[in-house]
Amino acid sequence: MTTTGDDDEDLQPMPEQAAGDGPLAWCLVANVARETSHGEGGLEIRSGLRHFSPGALVWLTPPLWGDGGQRMRVTGRRRNNRWHYVSVVIRTLHLENYRVKGIYAPSLLSAVQGIDSRRPDATERPLWASREEAQQWADRANRGSLPVHFRDVEYETYGFVHHPPVGDPPPLELGVRGHVFHLAHFNARRAVYSPLPPPVEPALGLELD
Repeated sequence: MTTTGDDDEDLQPMPEQAAGDGPLAWCLVANVARETSHGEGGLEIRSGLRHFSPGALVWLTPPLWGDGGQRMRVTGRRRNNRWHYVSVVIRTLHLENYRVKGIYAPSLLSAVQGIDSRRPDATERPLWASREEAQQWADRANRGSLPVHFRDVEYETYGFVHHPPVGDPPPLELGVRGHVFHLAHFNARRAVYSPLPPPVEPALGLELD
């Protein structure tokens, strides 16, 4: 069942925003599924998640792991405390109804980025490069495509590499930040890409009589 989404669960305090201003940032959002599966074989059914009520609106930052977005950091109102934001890493299979929303309140932007005045040394989390990038993730996540994983990726050369889910069957090549990644293998759960080109099979020579 798809949640329609209750944006009232995350009303942004508009007084912090000057009238007529655009959003401070664009962000990928989703709703926590009404029922989530856990445990061996997914047989344990729970209502929502430990930190979030069923149907809660959460704000997602780009994945920093090469698992194709199977786990992502989300920020939302804590269960039973709508005035307090909490940020945790969750499995995205517990989310639905992906879309893009603007962030207007500085307090919400700070929460999504992990900015904490009590921890000035904390690392600020990156945001989506553009509204279009976030929308691309939303569109593909809603289609239930294959998560993209990367291997053989050196941070010094490629930085943090992520890409929205791809179709099934996946494309043979992906272009990310000016680099080309080749399909290494895929199955029903993921598509794995590498900057290394696929091995070339030697041509079979013809023997003439």
